[in-house]
Amino acid sequence: MSLPAGYYRIDPDIRALVSAMNVHGFRTYASCQGHGFPVTKLPPYIAFSCPVKMAALLEQRLRQDAESAIPRLTWGWSVKGTFNSDFQLCFRLQPESPHHWYHRYCRRSLRADFRTLVRLRIRKSVPVRRH
Repeated sequence: MSLPAGYYRIDPDIRALVSAMNVHGFRTYASCQGHGFPVTKLPPYIAFSCPVKMAALLEQRLRQDAESAIPRLTWGWSVKGTFNSDFQLCFRLQPESPHHWYHRYCRRSLRADFRTLVRLRIRKSVPVRRH
C-alpha cells in the first residue's frame, strides 16, 4: 500500500502533538517519536517553521514549566533554532533531560509529555492577534 501524494508517515505516539502544532500555526515538516533504549538513544523531536515570536513563546512556556516547583512535564523540553538547506530559520522541539533519572528508561514518560504538550503548551504559544 502506498501513501497518497503529499502525505508522510508520522509515528503514532507523536501524531497528536504534530497535528496540534499544525492546527496552531506551526508548520511541521519532520518528526520522530523516539526509538531505542534507553529512551535517550534516539530521542523524539518535531522540526517546524513559524515566526520567531511563536517559537520564543513556546520556549518560554517550556522553561516556565521546567523551572516551576512542580513541573507538568516529566522532561525538560526546548526549542532550538537552525538554518535549513535553503538558509531559512527553522526550529526543533525536543526533550533535553528527564526531571527524574528513571524516566530515561521509561518511554511512557515521553508519551505522557506528548499528551501534556497537546493540552497545555502548544495552544498557549500562539500569540493573540490584535486588530
